[in-house]
Amino acid sequence: MKKLWKIYDFSLPFALVALIFSLFIFMKDRALGIIGIVLVIAALVGKFVYYKTKKEKLLNRIKAVSDELDFEQGKAFETLTVPCCVVEEDGAFTWFNPAFREYFNISDDCNVKSIGELVNKESIEKILVGRGYRIRIGNQYFAIYSNEITADDEKVYLLYFFDETRLRQTEKEFYETRPSIMLFVIDNIDEIYQNFKDSECTAIVGSIEQLIEEWVGSYGGLCRKFSSDRIMVFVEERGLQRMITDKFSILDKVREFTFDGRNVDITLSVGVGKDDKLAESHNAAKLALDMAQSRGGDQVAVKHEVQYKFYGGVSAGHEKKNKAKTRLIAKSIAEIIRDSENVVVMGHRFSDFDSFGSAVGVFAIAKHFEKRVNIVLNRRNTLAAPLVDRFIAQYGEEYITAPEKAAALFGKNTLLVVVDTHKREVTEAPELLDLTEKVMVIDHHRKSVGFIENTVMFYHMPNSSSASEMVSELVQYVDTKPVINQFESLALFAGILLDTRNFIIRAGVRTFEAAAYLRSRGANTVETKKLFSNDMEIFRHRNLIIDSAKEYRSCAISVAPDNIENVRLVTSQAADEMLNIEGVKASFVLYRNGNGVNISARSYGEINVQLVMESMGGGGHQTMSACQLNDIASDEAVAMLEKAIDEFYENN
Repeated sequence: MKKLWKIYDFSLPFALVALIFSLFIFMKDRALGIIGIVLVIAALVGKFVYYKTKKEKLLNRIKAVSDELDFEQGKAFETLTVPCCVVEEDGAFTWFNPAFREYFNISDDCNVKSIGELVNKESIEKILVGRGYRIRIGNQYFAIYSNEITADDEKVYLLYFFDETRLRQTEKEFYETRPSIMLFVIDNIDEIYQNFKDSECTAIVGSIEQLIEEWVGSYGGLCRKFSSDRIMVFVEERGLQRMITDKFSILDKVREFTFDGRNVDITLSVGVGKDDKLAESHNAAKLALDMAQSRGGDQVAVKHEVQYKFYGGVSAGHEKKNKAKTRLIAKSIAEIIRDSENVVVMGHRFSDFDSFGSAVGVFAIAKHFEKRVNIVLNRRNTLAAPLVDRFIAQYGEEYITAPEKAAALFGKNTLLVVVDTHKREVTEAPELLDLTEKVMVIDHHRKSVGFIENTVMFYHMPNSSSASEMVSELVQYVDTKPVINQFESLALFAGILLDTRNFIIRAGVRTFEAAAYLRSRGANTVETKKLFSNDMEIFRHRNLIIDSAKEYRSCAISVAPDNIENVRLVTSQAADEMLNIEGVKASFVLYRNGNGVNISARSYGEINVQLVMESMGGGGHQTMSACQLNDIASDEAVAMLEKAIDEFYENN
């Protein structure tokens, strides 16, 4: 019966019914009944002949392949331990060997009719046209190779199933056990020793180390302390991925740590290095740690090859009250300038008061040491036009050089000073960085990928309010004599005022000390305020942008109308102003820029707009950031921004 069913399938019941019906007719009309019986028998014989012919063709096809492989005729695929089968173009089985039957548990009554019952339709197409197609079936992994066979003008496919389950398991185990190195540093350990007794400091540091050891141990890692504030951790890839999924909860545990009921206010910076060799992983971990600390600490930076990924970074960072480092930096800067033939100062594109103000401060230092100095500036695209005009009225136009003409300023011993940015691509003229080996960077933005490398000095303070504050401190220590005059003090004061939003954002003790020094050197608050005055048109456009804002998850989002003059200035002011709306923790203003969209982002620190903008390809600071999106419509950019805000809330 099994053989009959295999030959006739569902046609057998119909044939039996037809035969019974023919016998019934035979009792009424013998001639007609005989004709019916003959037809049923003929159909059964025809079906049998078709089956035998089809089987013979199939055997011929298999024999042809077997002969090509030089196997023993007729036994090659029957004895082959590799599962193989023959399918038609629609995936229907026409034959399979015993190994295939055993692998996929196919019973004698052929409970599986098509390969489509094992894989999906899309996979069938890829299996038939490709070679070595890898697929998972149940708990097993296979590499399927296909061989097209054509005989008697019919096309079928011979498939070989090579079991790769153990290979995949070995491969997975190999990658999951790859070692990574992590470097842990307590960000503000110096302040702990200043604010607590020695015995309390020992207990606090010991408790933090115990937290780290227990946390790392839960992921199968190994800790080794190698200095008073540094711990090296070895962890396998499987443990590191669990840490990432856990969003490095150790940051929260340390941040929330209390001692004897008192808030310690301590954070960690962590660098993670992943590479094929331990030495290279260690170097990558050191670079990642430097990146995490340069971005303000309280975060994890993971470096793999040339890519960085950041986790945490929700706190504002700790202001360094000790100025010993600033004094040393100032003395070094003075020596570098003295040893240079001339000085070129450059800020970021679309310069603002902080960028140009800090450039004026460096200009004053170079001028004090009687060096030829020029500021590279695109006057058509500056947001600090009132200050630039005051500078030209004070010193003349010869000290301002357009980016396209700046290459002529460079000689063998030219010093290029980059202020208010550390990213090569956002400087006024990135090509100038290749014209000299003496490059100095002075910046306060959190460090990001694409920073300027191979510098003679990289003075970076992410906890400072502005580049102007940093330069204001430097001018106090580069020489014992006064360095800046009244106008230069005014320019630096304007830069601080802009980035702190009138001493509201990121204004620490050192910010007010720098402002007090500038005031003592002649900076006039009323004159500074006049630099920020706007005409009526800017005021109207700013209010129009604010009026069209919508609220999304405690954020204000607005799209600026097209064809606004001074759109960068207007949108940045509108973003600042929207923070005054009750319940708004961050503001985002979008505006068209050619075929793309630019976004200005602001916050008071509760929402880290730098992380939001970085997820969209931008960057900046925790409370002031931006990004540029190319080839995108405004509504699409808004949708991307809302998604980035959602991800920020999910991850923090």
